[in-house]
Amino acid sequence: MLSNEANDRLTKVGPGTPMGELLRRYWHPVATTTELDHDPVVPVTLLCENLALYRDEQGQLGLVAQR
Repeated sequence: MLSNEANDRLTKVGPGTPMGELLRRYWHPVATTTELDHDPVVPVTLLCENLALYRDEQGQLGLVAQR
């Protein structure tokens, strides 16, 4: 059984947490390209952050903080 401290260290993924910092080093699939065909901006929640996935006029993908 894990202690509360060890459990928090392994399960909290928000910005500034040890596991959150580790997981931000890897790619995560968040949407399909067909989703962007229907709507050019898709809201995404990833690792406790609200983001906006979009496709610009040149067809490039972007992911920014949602406002």
